[in-house]
Amino acid sequence: MAHQQLLPMGDEFSRDERELSDIDSFVKAGRAVFTVLNEETGNRFTYRVKRHKRKRSLYFVSVLTGSDNVHDYTYIGAIFGKEFRSTKRSRVTEDALSFKAFAWFIRNVRTLPNSVKVFHENRCGRCGRALTVPESVKNGFGPECIKKV
Repeated sequence: MAHQQLLPMGDEFSRDERELSDIDSFVKAGRAVFTVLNEETGNRFTYRVKRHKRKRSLYFVSVLTGSDNVHDYTYIGAIFGKEFRSTKRSRVTEDALSFKAFAWFIRNVRTLPNSVKVFHENRCGRCGRALTVPESVKNGFGPECIKKV
């Protein structure tokens, strides 16, 4: 199986340090914020994926659309089980590059090519707390949350 790493912003790891399934787990952990970079096209988007409080297979997806990395996210759609689609409340059209990029990413998250990099913001994908332990920074989860994913 090909390997893909989940990279903390500013740090690089060899490609074989992260399994593709770990990126999928990170994205669907509950409070993931990450950037997807396509090195071939130069396109990059930062996404926030939050799990619904009661419906465990429902996730809300937003994309960073402004300069404020905390508040400038725009809702683009939802993941229902394994399917990503827009909803009535989506504020980005399905024709937008950020929507198409996420739709492609989530369909291919377990088979990403080497040209696609995934970066996290050094916060736990499950609870959102800052990561400080090197192993936690490497895997995207705090020591307690990694046991629950």
